[in-house]
Amino acid sequence: MDWILFLHIFTIINKVLLFPLFFFRKHNSLANRMLALLILLPVFPIISNYIFYQGPSVYFVPSLFISQIIFSFFGPVYLFYCLQMIGKPFKMDKRKLLHLLPSFSVLVLFTCYLLVGHKTQIAFEQSFYNGNYSAWPMLVSSLAPITIVLIYVAASAHIVFKHIASYKEVFSNLESLRIGYIFEFNIIIIAEIVLLILLSTFVSFYYIDLVWIPLLGNVMYLYIVYKSYNYGMIFSENDYRLFQEKYAPLNQYLHQQKEKYSHSNLSAVKIEEYALQILTFFDEEKCYLDPDLNLSGLANRIQIPSHSLSQVINQKFGKNFFDFVNAYRTDAFKEKLLDKQFMHIKLEELAYMCGFNSKASFQRAFKKYTGMTPSTYRELELRHIA
Repeated sequence: MDWILFLHIFTIINKVLLFPLFFFRKHNSLANRMLALLILLPVFPIISNYIFYQGPSVYFVPSLFISQIIFSFFGPVYLFYCLQMIGKPFKMDKRKLLHLLPSFSVLVLFTCYLLVGHKTQIAFEQSFYNGNYSAWPMLVSSLAPITIVLIYVAASAHIVFKHIASYKEVFSNLESLRIGYIFEFNIIIIAEIVLLILLSTFVSFYYIDLVWIPLLGNVMYLYIVYKSYNYGMIFSENDYRLFQEKYAPLNQYLHQQKEKYSHSNLSAVKIEEYALQILTFFDEEKCYLDPDLNLSGLANRIQIPSHSLSQVINQKFGKNFFDFVNAYRTDAFKEKLLDKQFMHIKLEELAYMCGFNSKASFQRAFKKYTGMTPSTYRELELRHIA
């Protein structure tokens, strides 16, 4: 068997088999179904590319238009999936219908192709095989859907990265939010797109379309399978509801932050008052020992609006919420580390007692504030005491 044919069969079978596993699960979440569509949709341009280079030419134009109509849905689905994975559930409304325009536009082109004469159809087909880039129908039908998908990917990545940049303003622990997955997901997609663009400068389109696109499709497939089953990125409907609730404080904060601090009516006196209230609350209530502490939860307990609380922590203490809380946790750990009644307890257990919820996050925070590992710090402090 031709190795290129084998590569295409292997790629298509992988995606087609994975699709029902993600799409038709019991008590399935919408996020899973969107991911299943993202796995399946690239199959159609892969088939169309193979027909263009290897199949009978009579089938190429119909396969091109059909594949482009279907693949045009990739961009909107990608955007909605990214929004789902940052805790913003999909809600159908009239504005969502605008995302159907790319597919509708290609459908209009296909209809026009079917209605024109046989000679015009032949000329259109030959413009592809001759590489006639001056023929606008050829350019629009082949490049417009891909361009639109790239725009959606770029917009989605911008939203995700902007969202992630705000996490530390709201949460004191990040591991339960699974932010690494959707961040990596976007990075891999962007990296594959950049790689294909670079390859196009010195590799023929034949090898890009028939070799590199299927290969990179399999890389994405393997990444999704690995992350899904090893890091719990496949949700039941109830799991996703709980996942969404964890993000609620961040989405509430971002909604409140639409007006910048420059429009805040907090006076210097009020900032000082709130700062003292925060310090007193942390010292007396030791709220930082709660591993699930977040900005909105603290705001409710301390009776300060969350946007004002964030502003005071940022401006008065020069830290985001994440660093502010973890500085207290680190100090609490340092105290326990040298306390004789805790000498028999492992470092990791001490970290959990101080509000950290993972060994990795604890070690990063401790090294950030002390410049050394916990064991080295204990050794130096015990030498100093002796």
